[in-house]
Amino acid sequence: MAGVEDLTRVVIADAGPLIALSRVGRLHLLRGLFGAVEITGQIRAEVLDGSGFPGQDAIAAALQDGWLRCHAIDLAPWHPRFPGVDEGEASAMLLAETFPMPLLIMDDRAGRAEASARGFAVMGVAAVVGLAKRQGLIPLAGPILSEMRANGYFIGADVIDAILARVGESAGRNP
Repeated sequence: MAGVEDLTRVVIADAGPLIALSRVGRLHLLRGLFGAVEITGQIRAEVLDGSGFPGQDAIAAALQDGWLRCHAIDLAPWHPRFPGVDEGEASAMLLAETFPMPLLIMDDRAGRAEASARGFAVMGVAAVVGLAKRQGLIPLAGPILSEMRANGYFIGADVIDAILARVGESAGRNP
């Protein structure tokens, strides 16, 4: 769980983790853990694209409440080192460059590789759920991770097993 030592750092979330948490009614965990979370206009467009997925209203409410904060980012200076980085991930990294020691919450493999190569601390949504358990915000991580997978969000079984082991839960609970 890179970067969790200092929970006061600026946290920037990509679309995937926002969608995964909101679909299972757990978007509030980000606020409970980090206070405020930054996103970009590109990420906002991705999560509020009008598809009407379950939980989309929670993201809109978080933006309106002000704890999920949107920043305009120009992608013109972006030069990726790895193929497959999308606009949301690219914009998150450009925003991250404007803060000292930011934490990126990102799950996509290409985005994580790019962020790590650029020296950013990266945490996936499974680690966010694990941290929420360790901080006492939820009683169990396993059921939430299982529900995310049941809702179509890919989290590898090895990742789930590692998170559950860190928080003292049996790895046998996940599908």
